[in-house]
Amino acid sequence: MSAEHSNQNQGQNLQIGEIFADAVERVAPGTVAVHGRRRLPATGTVWSVDGGNAVIVTASHVIEREEQLAIRLHDETRVPATLVGRDLSRDIAVLRAETSALAPITRREGEARVGSMVMAVGRPWAVSPQASFGTVNAVGMYRFRRSRSAFVIHADVTMLPGFSGGPLIDAAGSVMGINTSGLGRWGGVTIPVDQIQRVADDIVAYGYVRSAWIGVTVQPVELPAQSRDQVDGQETGLLVSGIAADSPAAQAGLLVGDILVTLAGQPLTDPLDLKHLLGGDLIGTSLDIAGLRGGAAQTVTVEPVEHPDQKTS
Repeated sequence: MSAEHSNQNQGQNLQIGEIFADAVERVAPGTVAVHGRRRLPATGTVWSVDGGNAVIVTASHVIEREEQLAIRLHDETRVPATLVGRDLSRDIAVLRAETSALAPITRREGEARVGSMVMAVGRPWAVSPQASFGTVNAVGMYRFRRSRSAFVIHADVTMLPGFSGGPLIDAAGSVMGINTSGLGRWGGVTIPVDQIQRVADDIVAYGYVRSAWIGVTVQPVELPAQSRDQVDGQETGLLVSGIAADSPAAQAGLLVGDILVTLAGQPLTDPLDLKHLLGGDLIGTSLDIAGLRGGAAQTVTVEPVEHPDQKTS
């Protein structure tokens, strides 16, 4: 490698470093230290601010108690906080604090792309943000311990102690999601920003996270080769093995033995796909389910309702 080429690489690396240093500075005012569990530092991300009322997202596993919670600002000011609610399936908690000294983060639009350069940002000690650089190496559904599952971003950043509850950012300083080390055995993962938005909105409005329900029990099944041309070549679907009485699925005319292929145009290849798609925003809407019955294509319209076991954590 020539000296000229080496100097060019060094210059590019310095430029990238400066870009991400600027990005950390932009997101830093939207991060706080969270005091919710003894000897376990954590970060909170300022999701929204309405007057002197701030909504802060953090990781649920760092909130051991529901009383005497507090956040600490960059100037070491300690502000009492209250727990609004949790989403244990995604390890997310939502706090509220009365302060006008906070600025909300900017949320990134669009899905994370594998290979994108990112930074995990934390503020476990209040006085200064910390950051770790890496790239997105996977995006998708993951199964975690205790039968939990979630759609996550996996990046090869180092999740330093106290980074749970902090943001994953892009080169512009926009937040791609919230980091947590409380879900899996692989270290930290990131819950994408669109899911955090849904969780925060529901918890602030209802105190819990709503999910839609159609009342089917399903299992993955390989589609017959002769039927794949009818479903755009999709190779797997969801076999209906049970239907709850008087459920939306029953009212729509679904039968045990039907194969579900898409919901609202989105492929269904794993039971987790159905769970992920049935967010609370779909309650009361009309959705088309395309599938197969006896090898023939069919489409039914279903109207999801709120899950009957909704308010349990």
